This record gives sequence, C-alpha cells and structure tokens, in this order.
Amino acid sequence: METVNNESSSSDELSILNSSTSSSSTSSNNEEENEDVLLFLLLNNLMNGRKRHRVEDYLRVVDSWTDQEFKEHLRLNRRTALILIEELKVSHYIPSHSFGVKLISAKLSFLIFLWYIANTEPLRTMSDRFNVSISSVFRVLRRIIAWFLTKKDIIIKWPQENEIIMVCEKFNRKQGIRNILGAIDSTHIQILKPSSNARNYCNRKKFFSINLQAVVDADMLFTNIYCGEPGSLHDARVFRRSSLYETASMDKEMLFPGQTFLLGDSAYLCLQWLVPPFRDNGHLSPQQREFNFMHSSTRIVVERLFGQLKGRFRRIKFFTEYRDISFITNTVVAACILHNYCIGKNDLYDFSEYVDDFINIENNNEELNNFNQELDRRMQLFNEIFPIN
Repeated sequence: METVNNESSSSDELSILNSSTSSSSTSSNNEEENEDVLLFLLLNNLMNGRKRHRVEDYLRVVDSWTDQEFKEHLRLNRRTALILIEELKVSHYIPSHSFGVKLISAKLSFLIFLWYIANTEPLRTMSDRFNVSISSVFRVLRRIIAWFLTKKDIIIKWPQENEIIMVCEKFNRKQGIRNILGAIDSTHIQILKPSSNARNYCNRKKFFSINLQAVVDADMLFTNIYCGEPGSLHDARVFRRSSLYETASMDKEMLFPGQTFLLGDSAYLCLQWLVPPFRDNGHLSPQQREFNFMHSSTRIVVERLFGQLKGRFRRIKFFTEYRDISFITNTVVAACILHNYCIGKNDLYDFSEYVDDFINIENNNEELNNFNQELDRRMQLFNEIFPIN
C-alpha cells in the first residue's frame, strides 16, 4: 500500500487526501521477517530459561478499574472504548471460528491494542499480561490496525463547503488572520535501525525515524496526513512528494477555494495556498516581526497536536522491537485516526503536557528559491494585516 493511499482515487481526487501514507504494502518478505522476529523472541525466552508469569483473566482486572484508572492506563475514556468495542464486534475483523484455537474476543482484542499503543511494553510481557501467545498478540495488533485503517476516509477528512467557513472563522479568532484553512508541519517518529536502507532513515539529529506530515484545523483535528517517508528527507521534500501538494498543484480551487491557504513554518515553500513566516535575517521590520508572532501563535495548534498524539499514545514516541516500516506506519496512522475519534466523542486530552522535540524547523533555501516565481501570497496577507496608509 502506498501509504499515500493505496486505494483507487480516479473517481474522486479528494479521496487520496484522506489519511495518506507513503510506504508500500506488506510483502511476503515482510511477513517472513515478522515471523523471524517472533521466532527470535520465543527462542530467546526458552534459552534464558525464565519462568513465565501469566496473568489469569486480566479482563477482570480492567473491569475493576475506576474510570480514572482506565483512562490513565489505556489513554481513552471507558465509554469511548466500549463504543469502539461494539463497532469492532460487527466489523467482521474478529474471527467467528476457532479451528481448535482459543478465540480472542473483540473486547480482549481491543484492550490488547489499547495497551500496546498507550504504553511501551514489549510483546513478551503483553503476552503474559493478557495470557495469550506472542504470535497472537501480533496477529491481534495487525487485525485491529487494519480495522482502524478502514475508518480513515471517514474520520480524517478535508473540510468541505460550510466546514471551510467554520474552520476559517475559528482560526481567525486566534490572531485575526482570515482565510486560514489549516496549519501544516511534520514530526519524526523514532524507530530502530531498519534492516535495509538504514541510511535513508537516519535524520539530521542522528537517530532513525519516519516522517509524519499533518494538516490540522483549529480544533486540533487531523484533516490530512502523509506518513512513512524516511527521516533523512527534509520537510519540504516530504511535502512535495505528498498527494496534498500534487492535488493542489493541479487544481488549487479544489482544495483551497477563494483565498484560503495553509500556514507552515520556515521549512515550507511560499505558494499561493501556503504561507510561511518571514525568514529572520536580523533585518525584519517591526511589522514583519509582529506578523511572524501572529503566524506562530496561530500555527502552534499543529505542534500541540503532535505533542498530544505522542503524549496520549506513548508508543508513537519510539517504536522498539519492530523494524517493519509498513507496520509502524500503519500504527501511526491508526493513532491519528483514534485521536480524531476521541475528539469527536469529547474524549479530551487531560494528561501531562508533552512537548514534541522532533519537529523539523530548519530552513530550506534551495527549495524556496526554486519557487520564487510563485505569486507571493505572504506579501498579500502581510499587506492585508498591515495596510500601507
């Protein structure tokens, strides 16, 4: 799957914008690699000779938690989790036959997924906690993630018609800048060193990662995501490879009707529909500095959202044990979908504030110079805010 949405989009170009990701579908080689990883974990446990301490009926433990304890452990309200469990039961993603193997219920499957994404516990101890095999834990995770991916075009969607007006009005209330349709930025998702093409995934901070690019509205909802590009790529390069850039370049009015546009940091191009701040070369006028302050204060929603995503779903901060890029990418996309779902159910973020240190803020002079013939939307906006008397 090109996690830039693998599904056919010839009938509706907007469908390629809803939760797009950038990695290819899991091949037979990846399947074999996953089996090798699981076999290694199992053999390692046998060789260590450690006695397994499995928990009997952990569901009873979960049911005994207070609502506050439930959210502290699983990062969702109990009510939100129960709604999703009921949806999962009728989704056909939970097998109805056992073939002689103990069935894992929808409730247990979903709780395994929540525990996985909310914590950084390895598969082995998760296996003991939920009293299922390591291979079953991994199968459950893949199953629930695949189920979440079927929801992406419904839950992560680009504003349409009256929604556009509402989004622009909410952004306008922040610092008085009109026609903002979203804020765009990227963050790095830290991973282990990949087994192949590792150099491509080593970013400028010298750790291995994949990129998550997102457009966010004023309510801190994802309206577009693009995930899975190697961490060595600059934000502007990732942006130009995304379906968002491709679609808007072909038909701006389709995504940005009227004078609507995105706000991006200094890493992004200055386009008709994307406005970065003025680059601070030490000679900015007072009005330009004020413009940059208004710009930054409005754009901060995307940085806060990345912090909430990694603060709520702690697995997203750093993937251990797993080197399958497709699996990691799909897990991140599932987390983005679940974030939007929680906001829609008024399941708000009430954990300690997490500051995302993996946002790329460097300039990209070469990329910017390549686009100096574009209409300077930034100066138009600046002159609207600070008109010349």
